[in-house]
Amino acid sequence: MVALIFYTAMKKVIILVDGQNLYYSLKSISLVEKDIKWNLLFNSFLSDGEELVRSYWFRPQKILDTYFTTHNIRNTIVGRKYKNYSQDYRNNQSTIPPNVLAQIEQDAVEVEKWLNEEKVKFQSIEYNYDKLCLEFDDLEIVKTGILKVNPYNKEYLGEKGVDISLAVKMISLSVEKKCDKIILVSGDYDYAEAIKFVKNNMTKIHIVKMHKGVPPQNRGMSRDLSILADKIIDVYEADLRGKYLK
Repeated sequence: MVALIFYTAMKKVIILVDGQNLYYSLKSISLVEKDIKWNLLFNSFLSDGEELVRSYWFRPQKILDTYFTTHNIRNTIVGRKYKNYSQDYRNNQSTIPPNVLAQIEQDAVEVEKWLNEEKVKFQSIEYNYDKLCLEFDDLEIVKTGILKVNPYNKEYLGEKGVDISLAVKMISLSVEKKCDKIILVSGDYDYAEAIKFVKNNMTKIHIVKMHKGVPPQNRGMSRDLSILADKIIDVYEADLRGKYLK
């Protein structure tokens, strides 16, 4: 008598990480990405019979500095702080008092200094993310889109194009049947339409929700997004610190 053995194929899971959203979630509990054992944490999201195929971590490719040329920086400063001299600055700077010209130059140098420092800092962060790829198996950093800044106010304005790339990836994975389930690490409601499409295409979608403190609180995910998910995966600060720190 021949015994028949049936094998059940492992269900394939892919994790998509919104890097900026995750960065602020970790920052709110005084952690950074390099603190976490991502292989352990990501595998904790899986159910029995599932296999993590790959994790895609989306982040900006560069700081958008196209508009911040030497010429544009100085003209912008004049337009913001020295409007009375705008026309003279463009046409005949010799009519502008030397002390005003000196102040314009000083302000411009400060703007350029901040921008250059942030670009150096961004490159340093790039190195740290590349180290994550080397440290953890099946983790791919997807560099796409840009990081918008306002060097005149020394502030970050957010990303552009990163969320679109992640949403497109989510949809293509579902259409091409590359996985049975997608786990999204983000609380951004901008992914709502992509999530609806994935669900309509019969791909499961789970969303990771980060909780801070005791009692646990979450302010980074809208209720509407929570409702869209097939399942919410709750991650608590206490568990991060107790189980998944290096």
